[in-house]
Amino acid sequence: MQDKPKKRPTISDIAKKAGVSSATVSRVLSGSDYPVSREVRKEILRIALGMHYKPNVFGQMLRGGTSREIGVIIPSLSNPFYAELVSAVECECIERGYMPIICSSQNRFQLETKHLDILQRKQVAGLLLSSIHLAGAFLRTLRALPVPFVLFDQPYDYPEIDSVSFDFLAAGKTAAEFLFDAGHKDIVFVSGPLDRFSRKRLFEGYKKAFTKKRRRFSAQNALIAAFEQRRDDFNDDFYRGQYAAELLMKRRYLPDAVFAVNDMTAIGLIKKFEKEGVHVPSDISIVGCDNIPFGAMFVPALTTIDQSAVDTGRLAADILLNRIENKPVTASRIMLEPKLIERESVRKINYKVRR
Repeated sequence: MQDKPKKRPTISDIAKKAGVSSATVSRVLSGSDYPVSREVRKEILRIALGMHYKPNVFGQMLRGGTSREIGVIIPSLSNPFYAELVSAVECECIERGYMPIICSSQNRFQLETKHLDILQRKQVAGLLLSSIHLAGAFLRTLRALPVPFVLFDQPYDYPEIDSVSFDFLAAGKTAAEFLFDAGHKDIVFVSGPLDRFSRKRLFEGYKKAFTKKRRRFSAQNALIAAFEQRRDDFNDDFYRGQYAAELLMKRRYLPDAVFAVNDMTAIGLIKKFEKEGVHVPSDISIVGCDNIPFGAMFVPALTTIDQSAVDTGRLAADILLNRIENKPVTASRIMLEPKLIERESVRKINYKVRR
C-alpha cells in the first residue's frame, strides 16, 4: 500500500519550531525590511530549509505580492526552431527568478486568443508573443494589457511596441542570390500558404533576388503548397515538404534548386526525393531557413539561413524582464540579420534532370 503523503510544512509549523510568531516568519520568508534580529532571521531560514518549506505563490499574489510567471505564446511546439527559442527564453527567465508558462497556438488564431485570455486571468507578470494574426481587435487587446509584453519572431511594423524580429526580406534575398551565384538557373520557392508576415517577407526577398540578378520571375518559380493540416502529425511542415516534392516531380523537368520556407520543409523535400531516387545535391540542390540543430545532423547536412532562435528568445526575455523590473532598456526594437550556413545540400548544376 502506498504511504500517505506527508503534510506540507506551513508558516505556523516553522513559527512553532522557532518559538516566534507566524507574522515574524512571514516577514523573514517574504524578504520584508521589517526589523528582525540577525540570529532569529538565520534560525527561521535554517528551519524552513530543513523542513523543505515551499511558499504558496498563489497565496502571496492574493496578498498583494508580485507574480513571477511569464506567459509565452508561440505558433508551434513541434517545430524544433520554436523549441530552441523557448529553451532560450526559459533559461533567461529562470536565471532571473521567473517561471515561463509555454502555450502553443498550433497556428490557430482562436487558440492564440484563448491562451491570451487564460494568461491574463492568471495575472502573469508579462507576456512574450509570436503572433501570426496580429491585427484588429487582437492588437487592441494587447495594447490594453496592464502588464508589459514583447513581440518576437515575426516582423512587426509597430514602432511603439517592443519587439525582437528577424529580417526575413534579407533572408529570402540572400538564399536566392546564393543559389544563382552557385550556377543554378531554375529555382523554386516552396512554402505553405503565405498567411503570416514572415512568409510574405521571405517570398518578397526571394523575388528581389531575381530582379537584382536580372532573371525573369514566373509562376513556376514558386510552389505555395496548400496542404491540409493534420493535428495528429508531429510536424506538418515536414509532410508539406514531402507533398511539395511530389508536385515538383510531376513537372516535366525538376528545378535546379529549391529554397524552402523552413528547415523542416526542406528535410521533408529531401526525404521524399531520396525515396524516389532523386539525390540531393547531385540531382537537385536545397536550401532551408531557420537553422535548427537537426539540420546539421541530417544527411546531407542542410545548407540554410540562420534565423538566430537562441538570440531571439534571450533578447526578447531580457527586454520583457527589464520592463517588469523598471530597469533601463537599451533597445526596444531589435531586428536580427540573416546568416548563410553552407553545408552539403547545394552544388553547382549545369543540366536539367528529365523525369
